[in-house]
Amino acid sequence: MNMKKEVVKYAKMCFDNGLTTGTSGNVSLKKEDVIYITPSALPYNEMEESDVLEVDLKSGEITAGHRNPSSETQMHRFIYLQDQNIGAIVHTHSTFATIFACANLPIPPVHYTIADIGRGVSVAPYARYGSEKLAKNVVETLGENNGVLLANHGVVAVGATLQDAYRRSEVIEEVAHFAYGSYTLNNVKPLSNEDLDDALEGFKSYVSG
Repeated sequence: MNMKKEVVKYAKMCFDNGLTTGTSGNVSLKKEDVIYITPSALPYNEMEESDVLEVDLKSGEITAGHRNPSSETQMHRFIYLQDQNIGAIVHTHSTFATIFACANLPIPPVHYTIADIGRGVSVAPYARYGSEKLAKNVVETLGENNGVLLANHGVVAVGATLQDAYRRSEVIEEVAHFAYGSYTLNNVKPLSNEDLDDALEGFKSYVSG
């Protein structure tokens, strides 16, 4: 697999499908002790493979690349170091999920697809973007779930692959939209833990449709 090509592919998908605007958000992929991550301050639609940076997982040092790395490189590192099963991270400012993040409200499990993320999507306490404090808050709140909101900031989705992480970022945004509508109708009906367990079990044999 061409790691840099994969990062650019999903970064552009985030842009093309409205999960990011301008230079917001970031995408990374891990292979062994190397993190391949999008640069800072470069619009996704202008990004090339040569713009993707390589960062040493353990030291945080840039080992290849001619641009400045994403401001959230520290957060990506901390997540990878916390769970070796995580191989990819997608961070977005998608609209409806970020509305919940700005309101400091978790996204409730109003739709069964959220089971792939967790029992809902919790909110990590606010800290300045790019800070070690934010990285620690995200890791602590994420736990064993596959997604988390960053208070007054945005969304993080994780997975073994970028395909997984990207798909989950879309799920989080979609369910946030459903939840927002449910709050607007003043009739939020979250699924039970039993319902979510059942949905998660069903995902194991899910093929299509």
